[in-house]
Amino acid sequence: MSAPLHEPHKFKSIRNLSFPDLDERKRFLADAGFNVGLLTQDQVVFELTAAGMGAMSQEQLGGLFVGDEAYAGARNFETLEAAVRERFGKVHVCPTHNLRGSLKLVLTTLVPAGSRVGVHGLEITDLLEPRQLVPVALRGGQGVFTGDLDLALLARALDEGLALLWLESYADGMHPLSLANLEVVHARAAARGVLVVLDASRIMEQAWMIQRHEPGQAKHSLVEIVRAIAATADILAVDAGHDARCQVGGLLATDRAEAYELFMNEVVVYEGLHTYGGMTGRTMEIFARGLLEMGSPSQVDWIMHQAQLFCAALAEAGVPFVAGCDGAYLEADAFLPHVAEHQQDTLSAALYLSTGIRAQQGGRVGRDLFVPLQIPRLALTDEQLEQIAGAIAALYEQREQIGGLSLLNAGAWRDELRYRWIFPLLEDWEPEGFPFVVHSIEYGGELSREGRHRAMAAAGYNTFLLRSADVTIDLLTDSGTAAMSTDQWADFLRAAPTNGTSGEYHSLVDILREAFGYQHIIPTHQGRAAEHILSQCHIRPGQLVPGNMYFTTTKLHQEKAGGVFADIIVDEAHDPQSTFRWKGNCDIAKLDALVREHGAARIAYISYEYSVNMAGGQPCSMDNMKELYAYCAARGIPVFSDATRCMENACMIARFDPEYRGVPAAEILREMMTYSDGCTISGKKDFIINMGGILGFRDNVRWKEQAEEWLRVWEGGVADGGLPACDLAAMAQGVAEMLDDRYIHARLDQTALLGELLLQAGVPIVTPPGSHAIFVDAKRFLPHIDQDEYPAQRLAAEIFIETGVRAMERGNVSKGRNAATGQNYRPALELVRLTIPRRVYSNEHMRAVAEGIARLYRRRDEITGLRMVYEPKDLRFFQARFEPIS
Repeated sequence: MSAPLHEPHKFKSIRNLSFPDLDERKRFLADAGFNVGLLTQDQVVFELTAAGMGAMSQEQLGGLFVGDEAYAGARNFETLEAAVRERFGKVHVCPTHNLRGSLKLVLTTLVPAGSRVGVHGLEITDLLEPRQLVPVALRGGQGVFTGDLDLALLARALDEGLALLWLESYADGMHPLSLANLEVVHARAAARGVLVVLDASRIMEQAWMIQRHEPGQAKHSLVEIVRAIAATADILAVDAGHDARCQVGGLLATDRAEAYELFMNEVVVYEGLHTYGGMTGRTMEIFARGLLEMGSPSQVDWIMHQAQLFCAALAEAGVPFVAGCDGAYLEADAFLPHVAEHQQDTLSAALYLSTGIRAQQGGRVGRDLFVPLQIPRLALTDEQLEQIAGAIAALYEQREQIGGLSLLNAGAWRDELRYRWIFPLLEDWEPEGFPFVVHSIEYGGELSREGRHRAMAAAGYNTFLLRSADVTIDLLTDSGTAAMSTDQWADFLRAAPTNGTSGEYHSLVDILREAFGYQHIIPTHQGRAAEHILSQCHIRPGQLVPGNMYFTTTKLHQEKAGGVFADIIVDEAHDPQSTFRWKGNCDIAKLDALVREHGAARIAYISYEYSVNMAGGQPCSMDNMKELYAYCAARGIPVFSDATRCMENACMIARFDPEYRGVPAAEILREMMTYSDGCTISGKKDFIINMGGILGFRDNVRWKEQAEEWLRVWEGGVADGGLPACDLAAMAQGVAEMLDDRYIHARLDQTALLGELLLQAGVPIVTPPGSHAIFVDAKRFLPHIDQDEYPAQRLAAEIFIETGVRAMERGNVSKGRNAATGQNYRPALELVRLTIPRRVYSNEHMRAVAEGIARLYRRRDEITGLRMVYEPKDLRFFQARFEPIS
């Protein structure tokens, strides 16, 4: 079966990574006694531990606020019971705080001290003493199912007497069990009256292996196979940190009433009441939702794809490891054959020193010689995994330089150990790309092609009218669609509501004053509110508002105030094939001609947009900003910027203006803002938030007071602009994150990647690629469709039908009609915008988008135009409806 094209979800929230430099890592490692398990998470770049580290879904996170947190009989327990019955078919459920809690209950109720326990894997042997352990599997056998029990060993163990069998669905993460073997084992154990307990924490990966590799199982769904596996166990033990992607939690499930009664009576001693065990109500709710979600075939496919991708990259580099269901398990003795002892901890220390990655073997000392590299489920991208594999391969190349650790103290458990070490000279690895990991996810639509065709017809061939639940990859807009960080959410949840002035308002003002150099910061509920107020305050009827290309809402507010927009953008901006780098620039000669014809008094202000949206996200040069501002200042003409994508423009300058190469984008931004008198900002873009806007002025008190009057009428208080304190808090933290060079460069890299992939496929786009979106040139894509048959609108619809990707028309429909003639404006640019939300999609998503559009391009001659069947008065692109022309 081929690998999935991309994650079957988008990123709902992210967790920003820490990036300690080499000197900091040396200090942290020494302070931890060279035991990486003692490092704190903020001292680590990537954590390669699967349990409890996965990305939860937004539905799971929603469970935080569902339930009664009752000590007895919580409804969250009832939800967990229902989920267990649905997923495993087991009737009785006893919650525990984690797998160790489950094991403790089983041992104290079913296995007297000194009894013999048949064991399958090594992980659990840390906890079984003082019971006698009887291995019943030859780990690492031939074939796919290397975890299958050796039936001869099993027979001998049963003959000699066992209290029970403790098996693992995927032993030690490396060795899966076949369903056929489990069925035989269960039958033979039952014949001797021996209970089978199955650790089903990794049951989905086991089911995936069975479906693909066990004869006769391909016809069954994963959920059916999971049920069949569960039927071979008398008792299931589940750690919520694995397949259910929870941070903590566990349970025992059984159909045996007598066992359940024992568990209920014993759980009060070690865990808690039998209706909560060692979990809160919210944890049970999250766990229940995770159990149901883990049955998604597309999700399991992606998890297994990532494990196989990671292992393939290590194998290609010759790194010694054993492949697992959740990653790779490094063979420390083969990796460091010249190190006589403490190979695992030496390898872990060297890996952290050179990369900042934490991978460690836990539990008892001397258990085995593996260092697990476990991939947190759904938390890392393919690109990050490939880079991590490359870093490990680089370390392997330098292995001879790594000397062993010297033990300072003895201990039975790894977290007790402290070492002395001479730091080896290793290459310092610097990760590239996304400076975050995924914290939570949102599932995308999975309609068939026929289903997408029906959905588009129902939406009147207008992508704005589609249900987002039907969309697989949503590139409609980057407005308010960002994945906020856990830091933003923490500030959001911490903020206390108030009808007065909040501390969050002052925090926002402070950080924006520092970032922009502006004195007056006025919050609004979003960008168009700031545009409305600015237009009403600064435009008199009949005045001209020159700007570097229109934007839909900006132009409408200017016109509603009586203004007349005049386009003074450079001519190259109207040529999608021009490779001029600064297509966002204003043409000073065009402005001068307007001033000479009408006089400076007829110019309300200059509307200067950074990273011009309608031109293709094209940047403005610093030289143009300086020249324009000098020209206007000499004539008393205000310059107000649309700074919605100011940071993206600053990053473009850092990349392509030799004078600013290597300068932090935040410094460039501060200089940019000196060449404007005020600004409007939709914070839903560069500020990485879901709602909010800003109106700002550098130092003009009269303008500020005039704007505040309108604000009180139309928006809210001057210290909130109609926003709650929680959104102000998220915005302030979003501004702080926006200023980070790692983030902003990774964002522009993703846009450039999509553009390059489309160009390689021959798809006509606006060049050079802009900052926030790639614009497909519908005129060249569909040259046989007249512009009054709306080729961009039809192309956006066809992209969704073909790929599940939602895009936006930016052409004839968006431009509107001439009020005097009733004719469409027929703009020079007839585009489809593929807008990339911030921190929401991986580069694998971008590759899938490009592949789908390239496929559509190959059959472009089959596509016909549209006729408009409903047209609203203003901003028609939002609500208009169409039908295909036969």
